[in-house]
Amino acid sequence: MKKLFFSLVVTSLALTFAPISQLQAQELEGIGSISLQQIPPEEDRDVYGTWTLVRPGNVRTEGEEQNFSFEELEGGMYTFSSQLPDGTSAIIELLLNGQLVETVERPQISIPLDGLDRYLIKITYTYSRTGKIAVNSTPSGLTFTLKGPNETVHVGQTPTSYNGPAGQWTAYFEEIEGCPKMPAQSDRLEKDSRITLSVDIVCDNLKDTDIGKQQEKSLEFVTVTIDGRTVIFEDVKISEWYAPYVYTVAKAAIISGYQDRSGNPNGLFGPTDNVTVAQLTKVAHEFSGIDEEKVRVPVINTRAKNQWFERYFASAEQLWWEVWRDRRVDPSRPATRGEVIATILRAMNVRTVWAEGKTFGDIKPTDKYANAIETAAADGLVDSGGDFRSNDPVNRAEMAKIIAKAIELYIEDTEEARGKVSQ
Repeated sequence: MKKLFFSLVVTSLALTFAPISQLQAQELEGIGSISLQQIPPEEDRDVYGTWTLVRPGNVRTEGEEQNFSFEELEGGMYTFSSQLPDGTSAIIELLLNGQLVETVERPQISIPLDGLDRYLIKITYTYSRTGKIAVNSTPSGLTFTLKGPNETVHVGQTPTSYNGPAGQWTAYFEEIEGCPKMPAQSDRLEKDSRITLSVDIVCDNLKDTDIGKQQEKSLEFVTVTIDGRTVIFEDVKISEWYAPYVYTVAKAAIISGYQDRSGNPNGLFGPTDNVTVAQLTKVAHEFSGIDEEKVRVPVINTRAKNQWFERYFASAEQLWWEVWRDRRVDPSRPATRGEVIATILRAMNVRTVWAEGKTFGDIKPTDKYANAIETAAADGLVDSGGDFRSNDPVNRAEMAKIIAKAIELYIEDTEEARGKVSQ
């Protein structure tokens, strides 16, 4: 339980008010109230400041409560201020009897309280001085606890990174049985900068530990960090043709592999599994950055109601994507090659060419997705020549290749977006 501290300060220094406030102070009387509401940054819902309310006569009330109310306050001039959490700035909104009367972009405000006035101070904190903290180890997979400003604590496995406020950060690494204790790593983060807290594990017994065994697997299978956790896809060997594409889509969180009942990665990608229409809907939204939650109308396809893909289906219906114009399409059936190409191009709003029927032996200008298919070939999304097999299903390995190439063609081509297969 956080405590309030009350003290009477006797000083010759007068509070600084505008002349009109001094005049008002002589006229303010009666009984009113002042309530406080601290709104933390979106990135950290437990961060808010230590505040002070100065009453007439220099009586100070200090506290750390996120919400607090002062009732039966005598009329007079009051001053509220907050000690900002590390890396933040603040905006104060002052409401009088429910109406906004003043907004200031600083952590201090003066309040002329009169009889029956009910003031609400809303102070919103925003991280304005931040950077990135990376935590690594060699080999990877080491559990750590990261502590930073504002009593921030993160627990994860290497390698991973966080955005956080400027200040001192320290990583404490979990001990490995039979190996020397690893020292904590610490560094100071400055605004818009990056620090890396890293350790190298040197231990003869490492090969017999879980981390050592994981390291051996990572040399054979695709390894990627998903939500701060190292995941090894034990059904995707680095030597397979689709390995680089699987790494790219998993790193970008577009196709992240399968999960167990608790929602944790189970180490399987399922490269030979067919992509369903339901999965295609989600992949297209994730790949293009379309927010399915912005669609407020109910889904039309009854097979999608109360399913995990309901909002994706509702969004696709409202966007008039070709596959979902059929309001009775079966979400569980395999998506075809033509449907995948048409959906990806539609989601990215790619202008299509008029099909001429000369690119593939089995695609005529009158075919349903001919324009999209020939556009994809012209752009280099798919290889031209031979037969396209528009009605064949697409497996997850093939889907990974299509998405990875689409990232190169239609999204900014950066090393971070493309990634590299772990060797």
